[in-house]
Amino acid sequence: MKDTITITSKGQTTIPAPVRRKLGLDKGGGVLQMNFNENKNELVISKAISIDELSKKLTGYIKSGVKPLVDADAFYQANRIR
Repeated sequence: MKDTITITSKGQTTIPAPVRRKLGLDKGGGVLQMNFNENKNELVISKAISIDELSKKLTGYIKSGVKPLVDADAFYQANRIR
């Protein structure tokens, strides 16, 4: 989807309604992340991931029955090659 947006003299802009709907932003607004790539002179705006969404994504990578790592230093000491 490609669209054009206008920036006001105060630096404000409006995100078109179809884009807001795709991002799941309601009428109350929302939070977006912005990343400016200076090499490409490109601005990327994306939806910030919620902790619940992050948890769902990470759950798929965790094997059942595996203990969580709570002490990284102890793990390193126990598994380092001597």
